[in-house]
Amino acid sequence: MMFDLRFAAIAILGIYGLVACLERVPTLQFRGSRFFRPHFLTDVGWYLSAAAITIAFGPLLERLSDAIESLGIPTLASADLPLWGMVILAVALHDLGAFVCHVMLHRVGWLWRLHKVHHSSRVLDWLATTRAHVAEHLFRNIPTQAVLFAIGFSTEAVALALVVYAAFATIGHSNLRLDLGFLEPLFITPRLHRLHHVPATTEKNYGTVLSLWDRLGGSLVAAETNPEERLGVPGEEETYPQTWWQQLRQPLRGAPPTDHRTSTSLVRP
Repeated sequence: MMFDLRFAAIAILGIYGLVACLERVPTLQFRGSRFFRPHFLTDVGWYLSAAAITIAFGPLLERLSDAIESLGIPTLASADLPLWGMVILAVALHDLGAFVCHVMLHRVGWLWRLHKVHHSSRVLDWLATTRAHVAEHLFRNIPTQAVLFAIGFSTEAVALALVVYAAFATIGHSNLRLDLGFLEPLFITPRLHRLHHVPATTEKNYGTVLSLWDRLGGSLVAAETNPEERLGVPGEEETYPQTWWQQLRQPLRGAPPTDHRTSTSLVRP
């Protein structure tokens, strides 16, 4: 099988490497940053955690479509769709599922405590994408992939869809200054996602690939971000723990007395 989840993992690693190399070009940097910037090892730890989840659940997910088909339940596998069509549909559905999960991560108290780990990044770059608690990966990624397999998407279609999704996620979190405003009527760009990591607008721009979901939900804003803008967990930008072990345990410590999340009335220019 040419395209499987192992292929996806290798391709995604290649995407990380490409973006990391591009970020070393000074003229492409959104803000000055060293490769081995503060808390680099924390993000390496979270990357390895995400990889471990993929290794553990990948084989089970790949067998799911076969199990569903053996029950005689009609699925997309019986539809005569070309691979490219299946990939586009899989990307859209996976992105929608991730969008819904992302909104829940912000709106449900105990899920927000998990999601703070992701928002604790004080700089955005190629490795910030996978800074997310193990429990968040299990909540946000595994169920959406399971749904794709359950409704009959082939392993090839799911693998390619995951590569596309990861490319958008990595570029969206990157430290690249890219003039992609012309894509924003349809897609999420680094400019749009960067706003999501600014504490004042952290309740905006939840999408990863398509900007459609934020448009429909009224959560899309478009504005420029100052390279010196402070990023991090709203109200805890300087105090949220920054080591892997501390962040692994932090969500279990309970909610702080005050929820500092805010939203703004930024409007699209």
